[in-house]
Amino acid sequence: MKYLITSFIICTIIFLSCSNNKNPYENNLGIEPVTIAQMDTANYTQILWEDSVINIGTINVADTAAIPINFRFKNVGDKPLFIISVGATCGCTIANYSKEPLFPGKESVIKAAYRWNGQTGTVRKTIFVKSNTRNRSSHTLVFYGEVVKDTAEKK
Repeated sequence: MKYLITSFIICTIIFLSCSNNKNPYENNLGIEPVTIAQMDTANYTQILWEDSVINIGTINVADTAAIPINFRFKNVGDKPLFIISVGATCGCTIANYSKEPLFPGKESVIKAAYRWNGQTGTVRKTIFVKSNTRNRSSHTLVFYGEVVKDTAEKK
């Protein structure tokens, strides 16, 4: 009997620890989990941005490849973190993010790409992030740099 009770307790602990990484907002009602997480303000979490301002340096206007930019963050709260939406201030910047929940203690990244389309000068662009976080659900990410003409072209 003692063996049976001990086995039951161990199985219960294992089951509960495995279900920890399950999306608590999954449902069969056709409602996106991110929508429910956004409304559940009592269970908002906390985010720590490891990179919220990034210097992309100097870019040669003749280069054609988009500049990749990664904004790293971590869920430092005790509930799943959802990135609800990400938007850039101009069409020259594209941002991509995971729509899956980020569980407590885990890290992720918002990936952006900047294409300057032949324009030169100082660059300062903003990306807005909305999440299910306490105190502030809107976050501002910034990258900056300069697009210059090739020195060989100035002759």
